Amino acid sequence: MGEYIDRKEVKSKLHNYTEYLVFEKLEELLAKEEYKNVCSCEKCILDMCTYALNRLSAQYVVSHKGEVYTKIKDFNQQSKVDVMSVVAKAIEVVKNNPHDE
Repeated sequence: MGEYIDRKEVKSKLHNYTEYLVFEKLEELLAKEEYKNVCSCEKCILDMCTYALNRLSAQYVVSHKGEVYTKIKDFNQQSKVDVMSVVAKAIEVVKNNPHDE
């Protein structure tokens, strides 16, 4: 196994699908009227994402399109509900403790 592993190359091919789901749900929720007064500066957005991602399981996929699409189709309904719940909680936590104050 003495072969050189290009860590940068390997890392570039790994993607945590949960990150995509969290950011997508965050955008969706923040667009709602009930969240119009929530700070959406970069630091607060990063705090919301970090809060959610630290409470959800990572779902790593390799960046090949076919594998990503397979993971998307296989992602179950309960996981989607979990993501929505955790992201909503993240918004509330950051809303009550924004970076800009």
